[in-house]
Amino acid sequence: MSEQIGYSMSTAETVHFLEQQGHGTLSLAADNRAYGIPISYGYDEDYDRLVMEFVSTETSKRKRFAESTDEVTLTTYEFRDQTTWASVVVTGTLHKVPPENVSSRAAALFFHRADDAAGDDRWRNDMFDKEWYEIDIETMSGRRGEQTPSKE
Repeated sequence: MSEQIGYSMSTAETVHFLEQQGHGTLSLAADNRAYGIPISYGYDEDYDRLVMEFVSTETSKRKRFAESTDEVTLTTYEFRDQTTWASVVVTGTLHKVPPENVSSRAAALFFHRADDAAGDDRWRNDMFDKEWYEIDIETMSGRRGEQTPSKE
């Protein structure tokens, strides 16, 4: 009997699932305190990174944690029932990225997912700072039930 639940996903399955999801929980840490935030991302396969835009204020907790975190984790998952589920966990380092270093393709992937989550509100509010970040992926693993959820 396996000591793990579900089945390991192949690299191709893991990448496909990561590309399809576009949303997850980003876990940051500072001074032995954890902080997890829901976030939209775009997977940039050309550079093996996740690209995201932080929308925050100058005194944002998100910014403080991002500046002091050595390693981040992003988890994305989908659950339909006991046999139809999948999850991917990515670990890596978080870096601020100048807007000119975000490829048009990565930005398009990100904005497609961010628009799904935030709708028109994202474009109306200029009160927030908007900065690009990337996760340089160090490890990526995926697990699934007997069946993998499929996007309609």
